[in-house]
Amino acid sequence: MLGGPAKTMVLTSSFLLLLAIPRAASAVLLDAPSPGQDASRFTLDGKIAEAEAGKFTINTQDNILFHVRYDDKTEIKRADGSEGSAKDLRAGAQVHVVGDLQENGEIAASRIVLKENDSKKP
Repeated sequence: MLGGPAKTMVLTSSFLLLLAIPRAASAVLLDAPSPGQDASRFTLDGKIAEAEAGKFTINTQDNILFHVRYDDKTEIKRADGSEGSAKDLRAGAQVHVVGDLQENGEIAASRIVLKENDSKKP
């Protein structure tokens, strides 16, 4: 037994989510949340598995699914640097997402970059 009062550590849902991600996962937490802060900066690479207006599900190379939300403030770019649009965010598209990890586990995207797909090669 320890010589003093027992200390308790409270883990946030964001931290618990990170514990569930293997070290080789394509998701990376950029900043730890400040006290009272709801979100954490997060980057993610993978393939869109399902898409609908304002949200999509991304599957990482490690078969981990993340739900991503976007809106008219989200910057969407194509691999060549040109402007993209929500119409480009469809099942099968390879994407890089930068956003905030919300307490509910979703990513609120601030930037989405569409990567080149091998299927588009001639």
